[in-house]
Order: sequence, then C-alpha cells, then structure tokens
Amino acid sequence: MNQPEHEKEPLAPRSLLRMLADFANSRILDAAIEYDFFTAIHRGFRTYEAIARECDTDPRASRIVLDSLIALELVEKREQRYFLRPVSERFLVRGGPGYIGDFRYVALALWDGLAHLKETLKSGKPLSRLDTSEELEVWEKLVLGILPIARPVATALSDILDVGGKREGLRVLDIAGGSSVFGLTILEHDPKAEVTQIDWPNVNAVAKKFGQERGLGNKIRFIDGEFRTVPIEENHYDLVIASNFCRFESPEGNQELFRRAFRALRSRGLFVINDFLPNEERTAPSFVLRFSVYVLTHTPAGECYTLSQYSRWLEQSGFRSVRTHANLPDTLEGTTLIVAEKG
Repeated sequence: MNQPEHEKEPLAPRSLLRMLADFANSRILDAAIEYDFFTAIHRGFRTYEAIARECDTDPRASRIVLDSLIALELVEKREQRYFLRPVSERFLVRGGPGYIGDFRYVALALWDGLAHLKETLKSGKPLSRLDTSEELEVWEKLVLGILPIARPVATALSDILDVGGKREGLRVLDIAGGSSVFGLTILEHDPKAEVTQIDWPNVNAVAKKFGQERGLGNKIRFIDGEFRTVPIEENHYDLVIASNFCRFESPEGNQELFRRAFRALRSRGLFVINDFLPNEERTAPSFVLRFSVYVLTHTPAGECYTLSQYSRWLEQSGFRSVRTHANLPDTLEGTTLIVAEKG
C-alpha cells in the first residue's frame, strides 16, 4: 500500500541536516588543500599510499579523506586510483593559473567569528575582529585569498571606465587596496596611470611582492596606515577606489570615508565602491544576506549595506550622478560597482 501523501517524510529535515553539516565539507576541503592532495594527484600520484607518501600524511587517514572528496565531486576513483575532476584540475592545483585554494584562509577566518555567533547575538558585539590593525597577520593571507572574487571586478571596472582608452593617465587612489589587484589591473590597461595605495604596512608588503611577480611592483606608490590618519592630497586624484571595504565600516565610518574621498578628487573625478549589496527589502541575494552575518561576527558596527544607504551617504558628501553596475561576469551574486562623480 502506498504511504499517504501527508505521512511521507518531508524533504525539509534532510536539507536542514545538510545545512548543519556544511562545516564538515569546509574542513575536509581545507585539509585536502593544506596537504596538497589535488596537486599530488595532478602530478601523477594515484593510489592513496603514494599520495600519503608525497604529502607526508597517514595512509589510512588519507584514504578516508580522499574518498570523501569523491562525495564532494572533486575527485574520481577508478580501480583504486584517484583522478581529478575538471573543477579541481582547474582551480585546486597549486601554481595553476586558476588556483583559488588560498580562499580557504578567508573561509577559516569567517568560521572563527561564526563560532561565537550566539554570544554576538546576546551582546551585539563580535568576539573576533577583522577591522583592526591587530589582525595584520590574518589579512596578509586574506588579501591574496580574495583574489578570485576581486580580479573579475577589477577587470570589469577597467572596461566600464574604458581605462587606457577614453580615460588615460588616471591618478588613482586605492583605499585599503589589499593585494593591489585593482591598481595592477588598471596599470595593465594603462601603463601611464599613477596608482597610490593606502593600507596597513604588512598588507602593503604582500601587495608589493604580488606586484613584483607581475612585473608591476614598482609602478605603485604605497602609503602605510589607515584613511582616517594618513595625509591624503586634496583635489589631486581622478579616481578613488574602496573595494571590499565599506561593509566593515559603521555608517559613520563610511560617511567619513566618503568625505575624504570627495576632498581627494579633482572636479569630475570618480569615486568607486565595490561591495556586496542586498536589495532594499533585504530579502536577496541569499549570499549577501549570509555574508552580512559574517561581517556581524567580525566588526562592531559593519554589515552589507543597501544602495539607498550608499546613495544617501554619497549625496550628503557632495557627490552627484550615482550609477551602479551589477551582474558582472564571473562575480559572486550581489557584487556591485557604485560609481559616483564629484561635481
């Protein structure tokens, strides 16, 4: 006899269980990247014994973790030999052009704050912060870890502004520029551009090394410090960029940032914000709604802000003609470029 429809097990509990178990998937993938399992398989080590020897891990534990990568659809096994699936071959082989393994540092930093979400819900304050200079060592890894999500936006911005074409020889100020991916991308489009980056000293050191590897390390002027305290030339720049930064600031902090950006720009200069934006009702995109929780657990007053909030702060700072560019190629949902012009 068929089970009555109303007595069948609903699908919801299964999806809820998967949700609660997502942490396991993250830790499995992190461990496999840490010991370079994907790189070892790429280099021809196929059995779990050979992979364990190459990666200096325990054979039995390696077999169990390698088999779990099959469940994550990252590895295949045929006749007791392991092979990479296309997504792993493209993105998880260390040294490859598409490698995104360092993004795990971002994920791990977020997990640390989320471990204390219940305390944050009671107090409204984070137990682990990412918005202070005390977190320099973490940011040294994070700025390279976010390259896979920052590089496509930097390319899109250069295309939108027609850098090297309509706009040539731009004076650019990149506030909290991290790896310098925006500055370097602009220089690749226009070698005549002049780029200045403000960030913490350890982060700037990482950016210098990254730039040197791309042959452009000496093309960027670095200023160590924060936008609140370092001297910034006024009426000097054609373009000021704040990428993946505003969500870590309070509303008051962003208004201070926008006022400084306005003073730094020449007439008709552009201020560009890159961030994850929810819709006005805060009902979507789902990624942004979840990411706002990450920000909650790492900053005292930050979150993912809406376009109306940004527009109001920009107008109060003196900017005009606020334009947005979303649905950019190869970016995460909610990624938005806001372009404001100084009158």
